[in-house]
Amino acid sequence: MRRMLVVGGASLGIHIWLFFLVAGYRELVFRVGLLFPHHHDVADIGVVGGTGFAVLAIAIIVAGILFERLFRSLWHGTRESAE
Repeated sequence: MRRMLVVGGASLGIHIWLFFLVAGYRELVFRVGLLFPHHHDVADIGVVGGTGFAVLAIAIIVAGILFERLFRSLWHGTRESAE
């Protein structure tokens, strides 16, 4: 459980870092956010950005946890086959 929390926290940190430092990732956040609100107005920028940020945050955390589990299972598989 602790390992999943560490991986989830690291994934969320990478997500936040990418959002603030990479303009293309920020554009992706807004494009994902545009899929959810009903209206597209200037007043919806906060909703669009927040929704896209949350959706991508969940996606990157799940991907990080799945990658960690895959890496751990492959690592244990190679150690067992070496013995």
